[in-house]
Amino acid sequence: MVNIMKNIFNLFKSEKKTYALTVSSEFLDEKETTDINLVKQYKQEISDIKIENQPFRISGLLHILTNKLTPCLKENAHTIYYDVDKGVGRYIVGDNDYLEQVLSILLNHACLLNRNAEIVLKISKIKNDFLLFDIVNEKSFIDKKAYQQYNNAFQVMSTQSQQLNNFVKAKMIVDAMQGKLEVTSNKRSGTLYTFKIPYYEDENDKNHQEELKKILNGKKALFIGRDKYDTQRTQYIFETYGMYMHNLKLDDFEKKKPDLSRYDMAIIRSTDLSYKHISFFKNIAQDTTSNFKMIIVHELFEEEEKIKLSKPIADAELYSPIIIGDVEEILYQIFILKSKAVKGINNIEIFNTEKFIVKGDYTYEDNNLEYFRGANIAIVEDSKVDEKILQNILNQEGITLFCMNNGLEMLELLEREEIDIIFTDINMPIMDGILMTKKIRTMEKFKTLPIISISSMAFTHELKKMELAGMNAAITKPIDVNDVHMALKNFLIMTEKIRMRTKNRNQISFSFNKDVLDVSKGVEHSGGNLKYYEKLLQIIDELKDSRESFENMIHAEEFVALGKYARDTLDKYEVIYASEMVKMFKDLMYFISQRQRTHLVNYIDIYKKNWEELEAEVEKYTNSM
Repeated sequence: MVNIMKNIFNLFKSEKKTYALTVSSEFLDEKETTDINLVKQYKQEISDIKIENQPFRISGLLHILTNKLTPCLKENAHTIYYDVDKGVGRYIVGDNDYLEQVLSILLNHACLLNRNAEIVLKISKIKNDFLLFDIVNEKSFIDKKAYQQYNNAFQVMSTQSQQLNNFVKAKMIVDAMQGKLEVTSNKRSGTLYTFKIPYYEDENDKNHQEELKKILNGKKALFIGRDKYDTQRTQYIFETYGMYMHNLKLDDFEKKKPDLSRYDMAIIRSTDLSYKHISFFKNIAQDTTSNFKMIIVHELFEEEEKIKLSKPIADAELYSPIIIGDVEEILYQIFILKSKAVKGINNIEIFNTEKFIVKGDYTYEDNNLEYFRGANIAIVEDSKVDEKILQNILNQEGITLFCMNNGLEMLELLEREEIDIIFTDINMPIMDGILMTKKIRTMEKFKTLPIISISSMAFTHELKKMELAGMNAAITKPIDVNDVHMALKNFLIMTEKIRMRTKNRNQISFSFNKDVLDVSKGVEHSGGNLKYYEKLLQIIDELKDSRESFENMIHAEEFVALGKYARDTLDKYEVIYASEMVKMFKDLMYFISQRQRTHLVNYIDIYKKNWEELEAEVEKYTNSM
C-alpha cells in the first residue's frame, strides 16, 4: 500500500528533521494536483521516520551486511570489498538499524545487476560535515531511463517492482537522515549508488590511530595476498598506522621462502595455508625470543577444520573482507594491551547457535501445560497461520493468551497487562521483533521478561542479532509443539503470584489489524458491538460473490460499469471501516479515470490478497464475540 512506510516507521524516537524535498518535474503528469498531494504524503511519511543517532562500531555493521549478502554473492559469483577511509574511524555516530537497512537494499541491488564482478562499498568523510557512502559495481550498466525511474520514484506502490519499492524505502530513510540518495550508471565506470548524511562527532571517541602510530611507526609487515585490490586495501590499512608493507604473492612466497626476521608481522589467509605452511610458521611461533606476530584472515563461511588448522600459529584473527576498524582493534590489543591471544574480530565469533535455539527433548503429552496455569502468554505474530498454530499448542485452561499483530501492539499491551513470557516473530509491519525487544529491554521492570523469537531466520548472524537485541532464545519454523513446551520449561518461572491469578478457564485476547479492519471505529460509529457485528456480516455476505464480476469487468475493459462498481463498493467498505479496501478502491478509481489498463489488471491480485486479509480479521472478530 502507498502509505505502508508510515506504518513501518511511525514509532522511532528522535527529533523531527526539516528539509526541502525535490521531485523531478519529469515525474509529474497532467494530474498535477494529484501528484502534489502525493508529494505532501511522501513528506509526511518521511517526517514519521524517527532517527536515533548513537555511536556504533562500523565493522560490526559491515560484517552483518556481508552475512546477509552472502547467498546473493555466491549465486552471482561476486566479490565484495569495504573501503573505509582512515578519517572515518572505528566508531561512527548514526542510526545503526536504519543504515543497515539502506545499505542492505543498495548492496542487494548492485549484486543483482550482473555476475562475476567486484562490488565495493566506500565510506569516507567530507571534512567534518558529511559521511559519504558509495556502492560501485563497475561491470554493470543501467540505461538512463531505468535509473531515472529510480531517482524520480517517491512512492511505494503495489504496481511497482519489489526492487523499486525497496529503493523508495531506502530513499525515505536517507531523506529522514537529512541526506540524499541517487543512482547513476554509464558503460565506462559502471553503476554507482551514492548518498551522504550529516557527520556527527563521537564525543567518547574510541579511535586509537594516533596512539598506535607512535608504537608502530617504521615497523614492517609482510602481506601474502591473492588479488590486486585485496593487496592494495590491506596495504592502505596498515600504512595508516605508520607501518611499511611488503606484498608477496602466495606462489612467490612458496618459491622464495623469505627471511621473516626482517619483518615484525605477517598477514595470510587461512584458506591459502597448507600443512607445509603451518609447519613453517609454527617454528617461528614457538620461538620465545621472537616478537614476530602472525595475523590470520578467515573467510566468513570458511570450513571449521581450516580455521582450527591455523589457530596454533595465529597471534590474531580477522574475517574477510578486511576492515580498518578490525585491524585497529587487533593492533591495539597486541601492541598496547599486550594481549597474548587475540580473538577473531567479527560479529559472530563466540556465539553458540545450538545453545540459543530451543529444541524439545521430550514427548508431548496433553497435561504438559497444566504446570503453567495462571500464566499470561503473549504471541506477537502477523501470520495468522502461525498465530493459530501457537494458539492450538498453548491452549490450556487457566492460561491466558494475548495475540498481537506487531511489536507496537505488544508495547501497548505491556502498559496494561502483566505478561509472563513473549513468543514473537521477527519480520512484522509497523515494528519488528528486534526493535520491539530493544525497546522492552530499556525498561527496568522488563529486564528479565522472557522473550522467545519464532522465526525462519536461522543464520548465525541473524540469531546473534536476536541475542544482542535482548532475546532469550529462538524457536525455528516450522513450529514444533515440543520446542514451544521446552521454551516454557526453560524460561517461564512460575511464581506464587502467577499461580494465584483467578483464571478458571482458558482465554484468548485478540488484537485487530486496524490497517485491514478498524473494529474500534466501526463499533463506535455503529452504536455498539452487536450493531457493528450485524452490519459487518451483512456487507461481507453481499460482497463475497462480487469478485468474479470485478475481474470480468477489468478483462473486458468495461470502464463505466467498473467505475460504478468501485463507487458502490467503496461506500460499503467505508461503512464497515475496512481501511485497506477503502484505500485500494480509491486508488482504483483514479486509474479507471485515466484508462490505465496495465495498472487495472494488477488490481485483480491485489483485491484477492486484501479480501483474504479482511476475511481473516472478520473471523478473528467473530471468534472474539
